[in-house]
Amino acid sequence: MSSDVTLENILRRCGDLGRYQLIHYIFLNFIAAASGINAFYYVFGVAEPLFRCRLPSNIWADDDRFESVNSTHKLLIDTWQSPTSICQLVSGSMCAEFIYDRSVFGRTFTEDGQYICRKAMKGTWLSTVYQIGPCFAIISGIVSDKIGRRKVIQVLTIAIFIIPVIIQLLLQVVPMSMNMKFALILFNQFVSSIDPFGIIFVLLMELASSSHRTLAGNSALISYTFGEIVVTLFAYLSRNWLTLKWLNSAYFALLMFYLYFVPESPYWLLSMKEFDKLEACLRKIAKTNGRADSEWLFHYEQLIQDHRVTILIIKPSKKKRIVSFAPKLCVCGLIGFVTMLLYIKISYGLALMNNTISPHLSIVIGAIVESIGYLSVNFVMITQLGRKYALIVYALFTSGCVIVTPFIQDHHPIATIAVSQLGKLAISGTVSVSWIYVPELFPTSMRGFSNAVLIFFGRFGAILAPIIDATLGNQYSKITFYVYAALTLVIILLVLFLPETRNRLFEDMEENSTTDPVTDDNKENNHENPTKTDVQ
Repeated sequence: MSSDVTLENILRRCGDLGRYQLIHYIFLNFIAAASGINAFYYVFGVAEPLFRCRLPSNIWADDDRFESVNSTHKLLIDTWQSPTSICQLVSGSMCAEFIYDRSVFGRTFTEDGQYICRKAMKGTWLSTVYQIGPCFAIISGIVSDKIGRRKVIQVLTIAIFIIPVIIQLLLQVVPMSMNMKFALILFNQFVSSIDPFGIIFVLLMELASSSHRTLAGNSALISYTFGEIVVTLFAYLSRNWLTLKWLNSAYFALLMFYLYFVPESPYWLLSMKEFDKLEACLRKIAKTNGRADSEWLFHYEQLIQDHRVTILIIKPSKKKRIVSFAPKLCVCGLIGFVTMLLYIKISYGLALMNNTISPHLSIVIGAIVESIGYLSVNFVMITQLGRKYALIVYALFTSGCVIVTPFIQDHHPIATIAVSQLGKLAISGTVSVSWIYVPELFPTSMRGFSNAVLIFFGRFGAILAPIIDATLGNQYSKITFYVYAALTLVIILLVLFLPETRNRLFEDMEENSTTDPVTDDNKENNHENPTKTDVQ
């Protein structure tokens, strides 16, 4: 095949990051932001506010406010109970009703279900289920490689809009027990967690030429942090867990009209030999970007002719190809597990340390720090360091912050917060590189699956991090810092054996999919092609 006859160069001739790509980037990133909205709903909707026992009516009539109304009321509250003894009073049947502090979160689902004291663990199921749901990304990733990115994004987005709306209507108008409400919210959390974020991420990378893969990928991650800020604003305005869910659904409703216009990946169409649909796709891209047929059509016809010849070549089955890529997939799974383990560890630690400021402000600050991490690594990846060494540098930076933290956290709280914020910036950059690097390591026919492997094992890390901290307690929590830092060094060593992908076209991965995934990738990476520009 001629060096000019690649889908990469045809996309450039159709308009590289032109009006077509920018329009779809904007709308696809609004859908990506919805993932951040769903993920952080739990923080506000199921938050555990401060609470106290309601004073008996014979001691104080109409005790329905958390704050004391006067000095006498405050004295009675302090005399009747202390914050550490409330759950003991519940156990002794001395506290039948509670008063909740609504000044921070408003009315939460925790208050309605009274998921405190002995029932507190039940409330955490809602968070756990949300973390388990994305494990089904393996299925959606495989399906997206089989039927296309577009259909999977449409189906999943419609599902996470329609099902929660039905559940919210039932909660709003149908009288039911608290256990039934809990079951519905639990199902709602599960459905909402199976979102199309991973597929959107891959599609964004495949809509333009390789010169813009970093920009496309990072735009999705920054959009996720935008979703965090949006749900924080919704929570601040609504101050009610059910109203907050309606606001979230209203955001999704605004996106529904765009689903009809979601484009298909040109790379996927080529890999599936959907030549007629690919031509229609390229024609639409060229027309929207103001390019004439004469600029790209001749090269496209050569591309199709070459690919029709390659159909006659016998290639290994998909099962054999997955087996050949198994070592690389294992490394990618470990990268996902460790990076999310560290991300949750650092974020959880910051949440505990930021109890002196508003949780709304804390979320916004965290989202801004994440965005800075994503943007900073964007500039590192386009340098000679590339993806591989950018991942190593940011992972080392993260490991350093994690190792330092236990030495300063007991006696230097301000320094601890500063180091932890630097750690969050570093781990955000690490996550960003890994999400871009992993799909670039695999051919189009496996790209959705490889990204799903990263998400799947990353979710296990996200689930385990808070469980480990809660199980070990403060006495042994410092050990986790050293263990996590050691795991970071392990993935750094493994990444050294992977190829660099900065100067690689998606076609290069496709050509190498029938050969050894490591040695031939490295060999191919060194070839010269004067028509290619560096991937940024």
